[in-house]
Formats: sequence, structure tokens, C-alpha cells
Amino acid sequence: MKTRVWTKFFGVGLGLLQLGILQTSSYGEVNADYKISPLDNIIIDVVGEKDLNREVRVSSGGTITFAWLTNVQVNGKTASEVELILRELLDRDYLVDPTVMVSVKDYRSREATVLGSVTKPGAVPLPGEQKLNIVEVIARAGGMTKFANENKIKFTRAGKTQTLSLEELKKIIDPEKIIYVEPGDLIEVSERVF
Repeated sequence: MKTRVWTKFFGVGLGLLQLGILQTSSYGEVNADYKISPLDNIIIDVVGEKDLNREVRVSSGGTITFAWLTNVQVNGKTASEVELILRELLDRDYLVDPTVMVSVKDYRSREATVLGSVTKPGAVPLPGEQKLNIVEVIARAGGMTKFANENKIKFTRAGKTQTLSLEELKKIIDPEKIIYVEPGDLIEVSERVF
């Protein structure tokens, strides 16, 4: 009984330590709300069960196979939600009150497209661990050229286009109003008319 309590205590402590490490990651602010997607690589650790710890690739259908479990749906779920699902499934038939930790190792290819008056037009990779706004994505495309019209940035998502200005975008500080770029988004920086 003491071993189980100690294992549980150790697992919680390790989980908090992991959270602390993630929050001070050199990649910037980690997006705890990141939804796992097909082809992501995730790491699953079961405290006290070394043989079960492994890296798993999410299938194109959004499922994983782990230990005795098959076709576990993880697509669209956060790492914390997957931890709860695995804990419940393992506790049901295989382990007693397991402590499960899940983290995303590699994110699938996630890109937005930036066209027009930018230094490096084309696909811009979007990191899974960090949200980027429109200004940051334009910067990753090399920034605007000297011919760019800063008042005419077309932003298209799911077929809907809106025209924004660089100045407006820089003024937005409310996290609820910031437009974070998602895979498949299109940003087009127009040229000035002389």
C-alpha cells in the first residue's frame, strides 16, 4: 500500500515538474490547448511501468495503439485529455490507478501560406507548441518588402477573406481578439500603387 501511495505522489510531482519545464521552454510559450492531430508523435509514460513507456505516432485516422489498447481516438484532444482517457482505459482492466503522462514530441506539418510583397513568399511552417499571429507569420516570411501596402493585408480562412492593416494588427493586445494563424490560412500582402 505504501508503494502505491509513494508511486502516486511521485507521479504527481513528476507531472508538476514536467509542467514547469514546459512553461519555461526555449521555444516560447507552450500552447497547452494544442489539439493532437493525425501524424503527430506523442510520448506516453506510465509511472512505475517502464515497459509501457513509449513514443507513438497518431494514425491518419486520429487513433493510437498503446499497450493492450487499440484504436484509441486522440484526434482533436489535448495531451491532458489523452492522459485521462488512457488512465481510465488502463485502470478499467489492466492496471490499478495508473499515473499516465502524455506529451507531444513532433507535430505534423502545419503550414500557412504568405504571398505578395514579402521577402520570402510561400509556405510558412507553424510550430505546434506556440501560437503565431499574422504579424509574426509575415515576419517568418522575411517581412514586408519596401513596396508593400501595410494597409492592405488580405487574410483568408476557410474561404472567407478580410482586409486588415499592419497598424491595426499591432494594436490588438486582448488575447481574445488576436488572430492566431492556423494551418491552411492564406495571408496576402498587397503592393502599393504608385
